[in-house]
Amino acid sequence: MSKKKRTGAALAAAAAMLASSLAGAGPASAAPVTLSLDYQCTFPLLGPQPVRVELSSDVPDEVAVGEVMPGIVVDSVSTVNAESTRALTALDAVTLEGSALAEATLTVPEMPDGLPVAVDSALEKTQIPASGEFTVKGQGRSPDLTFSQPGLGKITVGNLVLTLTPRTADGGPSGLGTFESECTQNPGQNNVLVEFFMVDEGGEDPTGEYAFALNGSSAIRASGGTLPLTGTLDAALDGTSVTADLALDPSKTQIQVFGFLPVTVDVAFAAQGRTTGTLKDGALTTTSKVITRLPSFSVFGVIPIGGGDECRTAEPSDITLTSQAAFDPGTGGALEGAYDLPALTGCGALTDVLSPSLTGPDNTINVTLTPEEAGR
Repeated sequence: MSKKKRTGAALAAAAAMLASSLAGAGPASAAPVTLSLDYQCTFPLLGPQPVRVELSSDVPDEVAVGEVMPGIVVDSVSTVNAESTRALTALDAVTLEGSALAEATLTVPEMPDGLPVAVDSALEKTQIPASGEFTVKGQGRSPDLTFSQPGLGKITVGNLVLTLTPRTADGGPSGLGTFESECTQNPGQNNVLVEFFMVDEGGEDPTGEYAFALNGSSAIRASGGTLPLTGTLDAALDGTSVTADLALDPSKTQIQVFGFLPVTVDVAFAAQGRTTGTLKDGALTTTSKVITRLPSFSVFGVIPIGGGDECRTAEPSDITLTSQAAFDPGTGGALEGAYDLPALTGCGALTDVLSPSLTGPDNTINVTLTPEEAGR
């Protein structure tokens, strides 16, 4: 048997098993959800090989605190390509079966650091056609769950360990026998399978004025640097509605111009209008529009090369932050989000050089709001 044939068979088996194992880790989310995940699965003789899985589910937006949430059904579909089919049939394999151990993490307000969950699932015996691609469908159901605190919940999908057996017509194993494959999730993916809200139907929405100290940072993708953030947020709560005045302190960050020249950047912020949002069932969401001003760019922190009173982003950034656990305005909490930094304007002769070193999409922000009397 050739190494190439063994490779195709292993990939076909793993792709099918991967979908089934993730389906067994099913949870709850806000409305219909789909998720694609890429893995590197280690196969006999080959080392790591790429595998992709598509997951889908239809779940409730909200779950009442103290009530049992029935297990959520998650469907999965994995397509095995024609080349892998040829490799399997070359080994006289006609069916595929096996098992998988999938890692998942449940994060809810009462377990903010996450609860690891290992899900052991079986792959239904699947017929392998004589030629062409074929699909393997999986379906799993999460256990019934009951939650004690309102707020945002989510389930993330992690790595997998597969145990696979392609079989011949007489029921015996193919030339591959039974093998184990460890699958590592590719970094940088959104691996949140589902999100949902726990609702305290007997609770009352907070109302009143609250002053918070803000502390945190923003990761700037273009520069790879970090921008420290401090300031205040003075909020007015009326039922589930939030309006607030955001004030951010001046800050500094580092960039590299031309890929090697270190430049210190002075940064200031100008909120455009009021921050708005909602505080519903313990989940705080805020949206702010902010112009970023750049008073100074200086090489080695001392030689000015740009900036000034007119140096700023050409448009405001829309920054939406969401609490990652139940948010109590009396005690505060952590929020996170992502935003774009629009191109710069008015920064001098080197504006077009400085702008791409700092601006662009997919910047992240993490802040903590602390009641003012306990904050700064």
